Amino acid sequence: MANVMKVLKDEISRIARSEINAALKPIKSVNASQRKYIAELRRRIEDLEKEKKQLVKTISKAVPVQEETSEETRGWISGAGVRAMRKRLKLSQKAFAELAGVSLPTVALWESAKNSGKLNIRRKEVFARLQEIKGMGIRDLAVAEEK
Repeated sequence: MANVMKVLKDEISRIARSEINAALKPIKSVNASQRKYIAELRRRIEDLEKEKKQLVKTISKAVPVQEETSEETRGWISGAGVRAMRKRLKLSQKAFAELAGVSLPTVALWESAKNSGKLNIRRKEVFARLQEIKGMGIRDLAVAEEK
C-alpha cells in the first residue's frame, strides 16, 4: 500500500507541475518580452546620454558661453553723464536723487567724481533706474511725476 501511495503522490505532483507550467507559460512569455523591451530602453537611454554629452562638447567648443546681458547690465554711467542727465531733465540734485531712489549726497558724490570713467554703482535696481532715467525726456518725466 505504501508503494501505491508513493506512486499516486508522485503522479499528482507531476500533473500539478504541468498544470502550473501551462498556466504560467503566457505570463512567462509576457515577462520575457517586457524584459527585452526594458533592456532596449536602457540601451537607448545610454545612447542618448552619450549623444547629449557629445552635443554639449560640440556646442561649448563652437559657441563660447556669454553672460546674460540685459538692458539692466549693459552700458555705464559717468559722473558727467549724471550731471548731463540732470541738466537735460532740468532737475535739481535733490529731485534727481528722489527720482533715482538715492540720497542727495550720493548724487553730489557722483557728479563730483574726479575720474571721468564709469561710476561704481553696486545696487542693480539703482543702475536700472539710472538707465531708465537716461532714456527719459522732459515729457516722460512729467508723466512719471503724475503717477
